[in-house]
Amino acid sequence: MKIAVLGATGFTGVAVVREALDAGHDVRVLARTPSKITIDHERLEVMRGDALEVEDVLALVDGVDVVLHCLGVGGKGDGGPTTLVSDSVKIVVEAMSSVDGVRLVCMSNTGAGGSGPWFLRRVVVPLALRWLVPIIEDKDRMEAYLSQSDIDWVSIRLPNITEGGPRGVRTNVSGRGLGLSITNHSVGRVMLELACAPTIEERLVCASN
Repeated sequence: MKIAVLGATGFTGVAVVREALDAGHDVRVLARTPSKITIDHERLEVMRGDALEVEDVLALVDGVDVVLHCLGVGGKGDGGPTTLVSDSVKIVVEAMSSVDGVRLVCMSNTGAGGSGPWFLRRVVVPLALRWLVPIIEDKDRMEAYLSQSDIDWVSIRLPNITEGGPRGVRTNVSGRGLGLSITNHSVGRVMLELACAPTIEERLVCASN
Protein backbone atom coordinates (compact mmCIF):
# COMPACT_ATOMS: atom_id res chain seq x y z
CA MET A 1 0.00 0.00 0.00
CA LYS A 2 0.94 3.63 -0.34
CA ILE A 3 0.43 5.37 2.98
CA ALA A 4 0.34 9.09 3.80
CA VAL A 5 1.25 10.15 7.34
CA LEU A 6 0.44 13.45 9.04
CA GLY A 7 2.36 14.24 12.22
CA ALA A 8 5.38 12.19 11.16
CA THR A 9 7.84 14.27 13.19
CA GLY A 10 6.05 13.65 16.48
CA PHE A 11 6.81 11.08 19.16
CA THR A 12 4.22 8.62 17.88
CA GLY A 13 4.32 9.65 14.22
CA VAL A 14 7.97 8.60 13.90
CA ALA A 15 7.12 5.14 15.23
CA VAL A 16 4.14 4.88 12.86
CA VAL A 17 6.36 5.69 9.87
CA ARG A 18 8.95 3.11 10.93
CA GLU A 19 6.30 0.41 11.41
CA ALA A 20 4.81 1.16 7.99
CA LEU A 21 8.20 0.98 6.27
CA ASP A 22 9.15 -2.21 8.13
CA ALA A 23 5.88 -3.75 6.93
CA GLY A 24 6.89 -3.06 3.32
CA HIS A 25 4.63 -0.12 2.56
CA ASP A 26 5.47 3.00 0.56
CA VAL A 27 5.18 6.03 2.83
CA ARG A 28 4.64 9.71 2.04
CA VAL A 29 4.87 12.29 4.83
CA LEU A 30 4.08 15.99 5.07
CA ALA A 31 6.34 18.18 7.20
CA ARG A 32 6.71 21.93 7.57
CA THR A 33 10.42 21.32 8.23
CA PRO A 34 11.51 18.28 6.18
CA SER A 35 14.91 18.21 7.90
CA LYS A 36 13.13 17.03 11.06
CA ILE A 37 12.39 13.73 9.29
CA THR A 38 15.42 11.72 10.36
CA ILE A 39 14.42 8.43 8.72
CA ASP A 40 16.20 7.74 5.44
CA HIS A 41 14.54 5.04 3.33
CA GLU A 42 14.08 4.36 -0.37
CA ARG A 43 10.31 3.93 0.13
CA LEU A 44 9.90 7.16 2.09
CA GLU A 45 8.82 10.34 0.29
CA VAL A 46 9.06 13.59 2.25
CA MET A 47 6.94 16.57 1.16
CA ARG A 48 7.29 20.08 2.50
CA GLY A 49 3.94 21.45 3.61
CA ASP A 50 1.44 22.29 6.32
CA ALA A 51 -1.38 20.07 7.53
CA LEU A 52 -3.64 23.14 7.69
CA GLU A 53 -3.05 24.17 4.08
CA VAL A 54 -5.59 22.71 1.66
CA GLU A 55 -3.28 22.55 -1.34
CA ASP A 56 -0.55 20.78 0.64
CA VAL A 57 -2.99 18.17 1.94
CA LEU A 58 -4.45 17.62 -1.54
CA ALA A 59 -0.94 16.87 -2.81
CA LEU A 60 -0.32 14.53 0.12
CA VAL A 61 -3.40 12.34 -0.42
CA ASP A 62 -3.09 12.17 -4.20
CA GLY A 63 -2.52 8.55 -5.20
CA VAL A 64 -2.40 7.04 -1.71
CA ASP A 65 -4.46 4.16 -0.30
CA VAL A 66 -4.70 5.29 3.31
CA VAL A 67 -3.99 8.35 5.46
CA LEU A 68 -2.69 7.88 9.00
CA HIS A 69 -3.41 11.01 11.04
CA CYS A 70 -0.96 11.27 13.96
CA LEU A 71 -0.99 15.03 14.34
CA GLY A 72 -1.33 16.49 17.82
CA VAL A 73 -0.38 19.46 19.98
CA GLY A 74 2.70 17.66 21.28
CA GLY A 75 2.96 16.44 24.85
CA LYS A 76 0.57 18.25 27.18
CA GLY A 77 0.08 21.23 24.89
CA ASP A 78 -0.20 24.65 26.54
CA GLY A 79 -3.35 23.88 28.49
CA GLY A 80 -5.45 26.24 26.40
CA PRO A 81 -8.21 25.54 23.89
CA THR A 82 -7.07 23.98 20.62
CA THR A 83 -8.66 23.13 17.29
CA LEU A 84 -5.50 21.84 15.61
CA VAL A 85 -6.57 18.22 15.22
CA SER A 86 -10.19 18.83 14.27
CA ASP A 87 -9.21 21.55 11.80
CA SER A 88 -6.61 19.30 10.19
CA VAL A 89 -8.93 16.31 9.96
CA LYS A 90 -11.62 18.47 8.37
CA ILE A 91 -9.16 19.49 5.64
CA VAL A 92 -8.09 15.85 5.13
CA VAL A 93 -11.70 14.68 4.84
CA GLU A 94 -12.47 17.40 2.30
CA ALA A 95 -9.36 16.43 0.30
CA MET A 96 -10.32 12.75 0.42
CA SER A 97 -13.91 13.37 -0.64
CA SER A 98 -12.82 13.61 -4.28
CA VAL A 99 -10.76 10.39 -4.11
CA ASP A 100 -12.30 6.92 -4.10
CA GLY A 101 -11.06 4.02 -1.97
CA VAL A 102 -8.90 5.94 0.52
CA ARG A 103 -9.21 5.13 4.22
CA LEU A 104 -8.46 7.53 7.08
CA VAL A 105 -7.13 6.23 10.42
CA CYS A 106 -6.95 8.85 13.20
CA MET A 107 -5.39 8.94 16.64
CA SER A 108 -7.86 9.99 19.33
CA ASN A 109 -7.84 9.83 23.15
CA THR A 110 -9.42 7.70 25.81
CA GLY A 111 -12.12 9.96 27.22
CA ALA A 112 -13.34 11.16 23.84
CA GLY A 113 -17.00 10.43 23.29
CA GLY A 114 -17.39 9.40 26.94
CA SER A 115 -15.07 6.42 26.51
CA GLY A 116 -12.91 4.98 29.27
CA PRO A 117 -13.54 4.35 32.98
CA TRP A 118 -15.95 6.69 34.78
CA PHE A 119 -13.38 7.45 37.50
CA LEU A 120 -10.83 8.53 34.89
CA ARG A 121 -13.26 10.78 33.03
CA ARG A 122 -15.04 12.32 36.01
CA VAL A 123 -12.32 12.49 38.66
CA VAL A 124 -8.76 11.98 37.41
CA VAL A 125 -8.90 14.14 34.27
CA PRO A 126 -10.82 17.12 35.75
CA LEU A 127 -8.75 17.19 38.97
CA ALA A 128 -5.28 15.91 38.07
CA LEU A 129 -5.02 16.08 34.29
CA ARG A 130 -6.64 19.41 33.47
CA TRP A 131 -4.26 19.89 30.53
CA LEU A 132 -5.95 16.92 28.84
CA VAL A 133 -9.41 18.51 28.81
CA PRO A 134 -8.93 20.79 25.75
CA ILE A 135 -7.19 17.96 23.89
CA ILE A 136 -10.14 15.61 24.45
CA GLU A 137 -12.58 18.38 23.50
CA ASP A 138 -10.73 18.76 20.19
CA LYS A 139 -10.87 15.00 19.61
CA ASP A 140 -14.62 15.12 20.31
CA ARG A 141 -14.96 17.73 17.56
CA MET A 142 -12.83 15.57 15.25
CA GLU A 143 -14.94 12.46 15.84
CA ALA A 144 -18.19 14.38 15.39
CA TYR A 145 -16.98 15.62 12.03
CA LEU A 146 -15.83 12.14 10.98
CA SER A 147 -19.23 10.70 11.92
CA GLN A 148 -20.90 13.13 9.51
CA SER A 149 -18.56 12.33 6.62
CA ASP A 150 -18.96 9.76 3.87
CA ILE A 151 -15.35 8.58 3.77
CA ASP A 152 -13.99 5.26 5.10
CA TRP A 153 -12.56 6.11 8.52
CA VAL A 154 -11.69 4.80 11.96
CA SER A 155 -10.71 6.69 15.12
CA ILE A 156 -8.55 4.94 17.73
CA ARG A 157 -8.96 6.21 21.29
CA LEU A 158 -5.60 5.80 23.01
CA PRO A 159 -4.44 6.05 26.64
CA ASN A 160 -1.01 7.38 27.70
CA ILE A 161 1.54 6.64 24.96
CA THR A 162 4.99 5.49 26.11
CA GLU A 163 8.26 4.73 24.35
CA GLY A 164 8.65 1.07 23.39
CA GLY A 165 8.45 -1.65 20.81
CA PRO A 166 5.25 -3.31 19.63
CA ARG A 167 3.41 -5.46 22.17
CA GLY A 168 0.11 -7.26 22.30
CA VAL A 169 -2.80 -4.84 21.93
CA ARG A 170 -6.25 -5.10 23.48
CA THR A 171 -9.20 -3.30 21.94
CA ASN A 172 -12.89 -2.68 22.56
CA VAL A 173 -15.38 0.06 21.85
CA SER A 174 -15.93 1.49 25.34
CA GLY A 175 -12.35 1.45 26.62
CA ARG A 176 -13.49 0.01 29.93
CA GLY A 177 -11.29 -2.76 31.26
CA LEU A 178 -8.31 -1.77 29.12
CA GLY A 179 -4.88 -0.70 30.37
CA LEU A 180 -3.69 2.84 31.04
CA SER A 181 -0.87 2.92 28.49
CA ILE A 182 0.26 1.78 25.05
CA THR A 183 3.67 1.98 23.38
CA ASN A 184 4.22 4.22 20.37
CA HIS A 185 5.21 1.27 18.18
CA SER A 186 2.08 -0.61 19.27
CA VAL A 187 0.09 2.40 18.08
CA GLY A 188 1.82 2.07 14.72
CA ARG A 189 0.96 -1.61 14.49
CA VAL A 190 -2.72 -1.19 15.35
CA MET A 191 -3.09 1.76 12.97
CA LEU A 192 -1.63 -0.35 10.16
CA GLU A 193 -3.87 -3.30 11.02
CA LEU A 194 -6.94 -1.09 10.75
CA ALA A 195 -5.60 0.54 7.60
CA CYS A 196 -5.23 -2.87 5.94
CA ALA A 197 -8.41 -4.50 7.29
CA PRO A 198 -10.90 -5.55 4.56
CA THR A 199 -13.74 -3.92 6.51
CA ILE A 200 -14.05 -1.89 9.72
CA GLU A 201 -16.92 -3.10 11.88
CA GLU A 202 -16.45 -0.45 14.56
CA ARG A 203 -15.36 3.05 13.55
CA LEU A 204 -14.57 4.10 17.13
CA VAL A 205 -12.04 1.77 18.74
CA CYS A 206 -10.23 1.97 22.09
CA ALA A 207 -6.81 0.30 22.37
CA SER A 208 -4.14 -0.33 25.01
CA ASN A 209 -1.34 -2.76 25.84
